[in-house]
Amino acid sequence: SQLFSESGQTLLEAIIALATAVVIISAMTVIVISSLNNAQFSRNQNQATQYAQQGIEIMKNISQSNWAAFASLPSGSYCLSQDSTTLIPKGTDCGQNVGIFSRGIDISQNSTSCTPSTSLVTVIVSWSDSKCTSAIDPYCHKIKLVSCIYNSTSISPP
Repeated sequence: SQLFSESGQTLLEAIIALATAVVIISAMTVIVISSLNNAQFSRNQNQATQYAQQGIEIMKNISQSNWAAFASLPSGSYCLSQDSTTLIPKGTDCGQNVGIFSRGIDISQNSTSCTPSTSLVTVIVSWSDSKCTSAIDPYCHKIKLVSCIYNSTSISPP
């Protein structure tokens, strides 16, 4: 009778040890998956910031190469395609223009947020991932950079 008691106790210990191992492995799996998702989001956020900075630089270059043409652009929203310095008016088919990212530019000529004779330029880079569930706006993550652009050729050096 003592033999059956000891084998039952060993079976119970094995089941408890197995259950503990399953709980620990499950917790580790959740932590690893969460870490990988956070790393991917961080990588996308950094890439979007770089695309936004590139967009601001492109707008500065456009303004410096021909201020009159830049200043005559109507205030409004534009798209900026990958590897391009050509602005496309929004409303036309902009689509995904840089991989999973979409880069848009808002120009406000003679904005009160900037000094006179400057343009307020906002570059918005949006991207989509598995967390974006809206059918209306599939790009649920956004990075926005704002800059006042002025005619740098009209300022005389000291």
